[in-house]
Amino acid sequence: MEKFLASVGSLLYGMRIIMLFFYVGLVAIIFGILGKFLFETYKLMNTLMFGDLEKIGLIIKVLELVDMTMVAQLVWVVALAGVSLFVTTGHFDSKDIKKPDWLDHVNTYNLKLKLAFAIISISGVHALKTYLSGELNLENIQIVTLVAVIHFTFVLSAIGISYAERLTREEPHSSHSKSNAHKSLETPHEQLSQQH
Repeated sequence: MEKFLASVGSLLYGMRIIMLFFYVGLVAIIFGILGKFLFETYKLMNTLMFGDLEKIGLIIKVLELVDMTMVAQLVWVVALAGVSLFVTTGHFDSKDIKKPDWLDHVNTYNLKLKLAFAIISISGVHALKTYLSGELNLENIQIVTLVAVIHFTFVLSAIGISYAERLTREEPHSSHSKSNAHKSLETPHEQLSQQH
């Protein structure tokens, strides 16, 4: 039975290379976003130089470019951290690679926090774009209200994740402190008897 479980564990661990195909797909998505970003940038620059664009329209177009940039950053963080966490770490240990500082300290909790705050930033940009792109009638106010509620839901989710991570960090420390305090309350005779 132990050999069977060891074989299953080795098989599952070896199958981590399958995850690499998902991250390669994310890299392909980044290149697709890059193509769309360059095309929209070309259209905006062409409009600025040869066309007529209102100030609100310009802000909305810039926010769309910022939105695409932040989405690409989110996908990049997921791909890079995912490969480092779930596939391999040896390829990031080379001295020739100037990797980000956060990659040395990344874990599943940190990755969740980074994703949560990235989603909040993207949601904030989208909410601002929605607010600027419509007139103040009843239908648009309802849409903006709905987008704002969704945005604050993301904010509350990120706060919850951060609070849960803080609790998991403080729990081992508090238990260790309690054990040390219990030992300090013991008499020297009790400590000597425990050692024997």
